[in-house]
Amino acid sequence: MLELLEQLYLHRISHLNKYAARQNISMQQQDFNIPTKQELSAYLSGQLSLFPKGSGMTLIQWSRDKVAFIELFVSVYESNSIKGLDKSRITKKEFFGLLMWFFNIQIGNIDSTLQAAKNRKIENKPYLKELMEVFDNYCLKGM
Repeated sequence: MLELLEQLYLHRISHLNKYAARQNISMQQQDFNIPTKQELSAYLSGQLSLFPKGSGMTLIQWSRDKVAFIELFVSVYESNSIKGLDKSRITKKEFFGLLMWFFNIQIGNIDSTLQAAKNRKIENKPYLKELMEVFDNYCLKGM
């Protein structure tokens, strides 16, 4: 069982290295500890099934339009909320490359999609406004 989990763990690390383009942190600095009881439990309950073994894709798919994707994640990126493990700033291209892989969405030209979002003739930032409303409603439920 531990061998299988170790193989899955190493497979995920190689996947992230392949798609994240950041290779600054060497494999020697990675921590390959034996999984904890909680990690084993998560594996056994299928919580890691979003990363199927032998597949180059995740099992998650973005279900909104591309402009909403750009609107959300440009806001996250521009807020300086994301950094590399070595504290360096991740490029927009690296950030979106990883997110597009994770959410199984292809955006040919991020900058032109972003420009389209900025040049809307209708309401500006509709997806972010919707998210704020959803969060407000969630808070009102008292959860």
